[in-house]
Amino acid sequence: MSGSSLPELEARIVALEHINAIKEVQHRYWHSVDRQMLDDVRDCFIENGAVIDMEGVPPCNSREDFIAVLKAQGGKPGFYSLHTGNNPFVKITGAVAAEGVWDAFFVGIDVGDRLTYQLTGQYNCTYVLRNGRWYIKTQKFRQTSLLIKKVAEDGSEKIITFGMPDGKVFDK
Repeated sequence: MSGSSLPELEARIVALEHINAIKEVQHRYWHSVDRQMLDDVRDCFIENGAVIDMEGVPPCNSREDFIAVLKAQGGKPGFYSLHTGNNPFVKITGAVAAEGVWDAFFVGIDVGDRLTYQLTGQYNCTYVLRNGRWYIKTQKFRQTSLLIKKVAEDGSEKIITFGMPDGKVFDK
């Protein structure tokens, strides 16, 4: 931009670097969940004060609570998933604070239970900067659509849930 001073340009570059680091921590979270790398999932959240409120998952008031839920619900052989976060709106709200809104798409295959999942929703998160690194402080997820199918031995499919959000998505 013409007319910008060097300090203004430096501040804009720093803000862009922070926004990029926030995007990276959110993507690292999804990547780690999909690969069931629970230590890496844990490391995406602030050590003290994390709150995870995700429709379809019991509410968690710490990152350790969330890891326990993931261990109980996932981590089984033959469960494969892919999370994608799209259309991010990330805003720096303070010297060490930010917020973000993400559209999300999830697909999963549970080979053992012969279920397929397709889920869309929105993440609303807050982030905090500690020791030069961004962490997720709060993560709220709400479903906008859900499709679960049961696949029979002959390959035919039966729709279990179609369209409507389901607060017990992984209890099928």
